[in-house]
Amino acid sequence: MDLHLFLAHADDHAPVLDEGLPRSAADEAALAAAVAPRRNKHKHLTRPEGLTDSLPDQRWGIVAPKGPIGDRLLECVAPLRRRREEEQGAEAVVYRVDPGMDLGAVTSWLQGEYWDAVGRRVEDLPGFVLVLGGPELVSWDLQQQLGADARVGRLAFKDDRGYEAYVDKVLRWERAPPIPGARALFHAVRDGSRATSLGYDHLMRPSIETARQHARSDLFPAADIVEIGGDEPPGTGGDLMAHAEAERSRAGVLFSLSHGLGAPRGGWRSLEEQHDRQGVMVLGASGELLTASDVAGRPFLPGGAWLFFACFGAGTPAQSAYHPWLDRLHKLGYTSPAERVLAALPRAGEPPFAAALPQAALANPHGPLGVIGHVDLAWTWSFLDHGPGAAGAAGDAGRARPERFQGVLRALAKGHRLGVAHHQLVRFFVTVSTQLSTLYDEGARLGLAVDTDAEDERRRARRAGLWMQRQDLCAYVLLGDPAARLPIARRPPGIAPRQDDTSKVRIGNVLGFEPPDPAPGEPPAAARDPARRAEAVLAVLRGDEDERAVAARHAVTEAELQRWIDAFVEAGRAAVAKLDGPTTDS
Repeated sequence: MDLHLFLAHADDHAPVLDEGLPRSAADEAALAAAVAPRRNKHKHLTRPEGLTDSLPDQRWGIVAPKGPIGDRLLECVAPLRRRREEEQGAEAVVYRVDPGMDLGAVTSWLQGEYWDAVGRRVEDLPGFVLVLGGPELVSWDLQQQLGADARVGRLAFKDDRGYEAYVDKVLRWERAPPIPGARALFHAVRDGSRATSLGYDHLMRPSIETARQHARSDLFPAADIVEIGGDEPPGTGGDLMAHAEAERSRAGVLFSLSHGLGAPRGGWRSLEEQHDRQGVMVLGASGELLTASDVAGRPFLPGGAWLFFACFGAGTPAQSAYHPWLDRLHKLGYTSPAERVLAALPRAGEPPFAAALPQAALANPHGPLGVIGHVDLAWTWSFLDHGPGAAGAAGDAGRARPERFQGVLRALAKGHRLGVAHHQLVRFFVTVSTQLSTLYDEGARLGLAVDTDAEDERRRARRAGLWMQRQDLCAYVLLGDPAARLPIARRPPGIAPRQDDTSKVRIGNVLGFEPPDPAPGEPPAAARDPARRAEAVLAVLRGDEDERAVAARHAVTEAELQRWIDAFVEAGRAAVAKLDGPTTDS
């Protein structure tokens, strides 16, 4: 099956690579461009023994650039920092880094300064990390490498007002009464191109069907599921803005699939034009676009989250991971397609940048809390396995992998923090990276050079496919605070209800999302239910969770939980003392 790209020319919005690339050419070029992935030598940065969403367990920290710019950015987010420190009961670790760190520098930093700052104590490492500044200040490489283990998000705005507006928005939603549940919005631009057709058939439609199948269940507890433009013919974009604006206070989850805007055939006229337009959402061949100005001045997914599938949707790197591969394609004789895609890539010396569209959405006081998007070329690799044995019965399609993205949507609908939701996608990158390393190791044990005919053809094709998947999956990043979450009544374990306003979960209680709140002066539900008290005690005694996590999950103090444990142990001792002598088998 051919490979397809989600990128369109800026001048006429025609797909840059409408005909796609043959799989055989992609394999040969990928084998030449691929290098064995580095194995992470640093230890895991998050603590598996704690609750995933619990800031007391996982902690929250900041990475900011060194110098006056970093000082100013830290001042802009100071109210958010204080809020997170209150949640976790400890000061946030703040790391200061050099600008433009490449992969080698990032690896050294992760093995050295990252651990040194916390005295090499794993319990003090932040499992949620907020990066401040654009990639010209804190590199995409650092965010992506750190994100393999920690839950990382980034705030990148053109001026201080963007940071301040975002912080105010997050805190405002966290103080507001929660809503019963999030609506799930799905929108695929069906412009007739092969890429968007494959995207709809193998990613968007299966995701909608799965969501509807599990609607209002524990698997996908969305308040409603809406396919935007589902009944419209291919070639129209649907009224995306109308649906996004209509969300108002409903904190929806939007999953969109489209081409991202690339360079015009003659190239960008200036860096300013490129930074303003590259990666904006192409709504169809008619010429309609969703730009930064469209989402900046009116409500767009207020309090929600956006999974934005398109080339350069979240930003652009200093150098594309696919440049060596495309250069190899060009040398193999695929001149025209390779040249067209190479022309869309950043030129040598151009700075990396965060895309203007998600920046504007996040800076909008009535915009989303987070955007997950791509910082390079987005291919069909991320949701289609093109490897050996992946073809369907007709031999013309790869094996669909929509679950890679469905996990993100499911986590958001369940009320998990944005970083936890994004990590549902990151974990597939980690899995693919491990598989690729294993293939290289197998080749080394067998004494095979990676580019010789002695290597089994099937293994060669598998290795090339994994390399392409790895590049595609690792380029999805989170823009926004990774500890933010949709303001819905449903709370996963580790996120305790606010203690200063018991009325805030009342609407969710009525609809069955949460147990009823106690009356003033009345103990929480867990304290009134003997079975729940016993379950909490046993979770601690079995070592399933630590005391802090169990207390948070049951909305009681650690002292109250310890009182339950003491009573349970004393009662057990008394019961054992009353037992008769040992029983004998008949």
